[in-house]
Amino acid sequence: MSVIFQLFCAEDLKQLTEEQVGELREMIGYAVRESHDASLKASLVISGLIQGEHMQKLLSRAPSRTVTRPLSRNIVPGDATSIPPKTIELLRKRLGEVFQQLTSELPSGPSSSPTSPARTPTEILDQLLSQDDLEKLERKAGPQGYEILAWALTCDIANFKTFEAFQDIKKQAEEIFMQFMKDQGKGEQRPKGPDTIYSPFYPLSPLYGFDYLPSNP
Repeated sequence: MSVIFQLFCAEDLKQLTEEQVGELREMIGYAVRESHDASLKASLVISGLIQGEHMQKLLSRAPSRTVTRPLSRNIVPGDATSIPPKTIELLRKRLGEVFQQLTSELPSGPSSSPTSPARTPTEILDQLLSQDDLEKLERKAGPQGYEILAWALTCDIANFKTFEAFQDIKKQAEEIFMQFMKDQGKGEQRPKGPDTIYSPFYPLSPLYGFDYLPSNP
């Protein structure tokens, strides 16, 4: 995911100059690379893959190009960059929020049909932004607006995909648990579920019940 959007919102970043945005990006990237946290380092790789595959229409207009990090042998590029069709509407909603922070206006809408399947990186952004939106973004937020918006979308793509995968794993794990209960003669018994605040499935977690994605049937 894009680490910078775990720390700042678009409105914060809009207040900085191009040079300051670049300096902040480099400082955070360096700090992550020098950290001892494997998950943070992996997030840089995943962000680079997503941006390289889906965000070039924005980043090619940015004043400085985000550097793609070396691949990890444990991360398959296709796994990191594939976007399930049902995430497009959620991305459009998030884009509207960030676009408004950057321009004080809502985007006019996609340049392609909202229902058309996204098969290429260009088509994905075309389902979110029009050419008029891109021009408005530069007028209102400057060239760094492209990069800020790309970071926001990268962050949400990574999180949506993680949550969707987590939902699938949760469903499978619960089914196995319930079968184990039957095997032990305890009947139909669902697990109580996690009790750590870091789990989005724990009722006291700030993320609990948040509408990332529709529940799996």
